[in-house]
Amino acid sequence: MAYFLVMGGLALAVCFTLGWGLWQSGRWVSGRLPRRRPASARRGDRAKPRRGSATPRREAAGRRAAASPSPPWALTRGLARLRGAWPLALLACALYGGAQLVANGMAARPRPAPGAFLRLVDVLGWGAAGLLGMALLGLLAAWRCRR
Repeated sequence: MAYFLVMGGLALAVCFTLGWGLWQSGRWVSGRLPRRRPASARRGDRAKPRRGSATPRREAAGRRAAASPSPPWALTRGLARLRGAWPLALLACALYGGAQLVANGMAARPRPAPGAFLRLVDVLGWGAAGLLGMALLGLLAAWRCRR
């Protein structure tokens, strides 16, 4: 049973990684294609702003714009593009959980579990935690760039 869990997890990881790479490549290619402008922008039907005295609403908006935060740094903008880290982090967590179940099952046997497998489970756990941290940083950076 441990063989099927480990090999199934490995097959799932390979399939997920290939699918994720294809998905990201498709998103990158679609981002490089020229976009069509909306019909309203092509016709030029935009309403022209009226000139006159500023209303209190406009003055309040001007004050808010003056107190707006500084633009995000390049590192923040780079971290905001880590949208693919969530699926990878969830996969790593699922693989870690499965490997932990296998390790607990191996502990119930009369023979001890191989030390290399237990180290692999530890490394997988730390890797999953690191990927989750990167995914959270990416979410925070995306929130900062939207603000």
